[in-house]
Formats: sequence, structure tokens, C-alpha cells
Amino acid sequence: MSPLAFLLGALVIGIGGGLGAVSRWGVQTLGVRVAAGRGLERDERVKPWMTFLVNVIACFLLGVVVARLGSATGPGGYFYAALGAGFCGGLSTLSTAAHDIVDMVRRGEYSIALAYLMLSAGVGMGALWVGLVIAT
Repeated sequence: MSPLAFLLGALVIGIGGGLGAVSRWGVQTLGVRVAAGRGLERDERVKPWMTFLVNVIACFLLGVVVARLGSATGPGGYFYAALGAGFCGGLSTLSTAAHDIVDMVRRGEYSIALAYLMLSAGVGMGALWVGLVIAT
């Protein structure tokens, strides 16, 4: 890979990742505001489910991207990198989900923490599969 191709790849992944991260933040902020408007003011109970939502969306979108562009080369490879590694990678977040689980355990919500962990993995992989199936 040439230095120019490497730099271009890093640039498109960075742009995609930035857009994904901003989208994640926007969904979380909107979710907390909607919940507060409905009288649920404890955002520590809402934020984990917003993380769950964006992770499932990211898995679904990744399935679509892989099905449509998984073997893309040339300019299509950059589009794949921007969407797959960039946007979907920035949108999803395993570290925040792990932090959410630790917070639930610290609050003594062991059953909810376990359910959240199992749902995150199971529904995320299911969403990936649905994205793959729908896009093929």
C-alpha cells in the first residue's frame, strides 16, 4: 500500500468515525431529553439503553455495508472503510456498554446488568445477521 493510499484510508476512516461518534452522542442526548420530558429524570437508567440502541443500529448497518461492499476494491474500498470501520465503528461502543454494566453492578442491579450484557451481544449479532440478509 502506498503512503498516499494509507493516508487517504486514514482520512476517510477518521471522517466516518467522527460522524459515527457524533451520531452516537446525538442519539444518547436525544434519548435522555425525551426520557426527562416523560418524567424519567435519572439519566443513568436511560443512557445504557441508548448505548444499546446505537450498538444494535451499528451492527445492522455493518451487516448492510459488508453485504454490499465487503469485497470492494479501489474507490469502493475507501467507501467501505469510511462506512464499516469509520461510521459503524464510531457509532458503536463496546467500552461504553462495559462501563454501563459496571455502573449497574455498582448499583446492585445484577439481573439488569446480566440481561443488558446478554441482550447487547445477542441482539447485536442478530441485527448484523438481519443486515446481511436484507442487503443480499
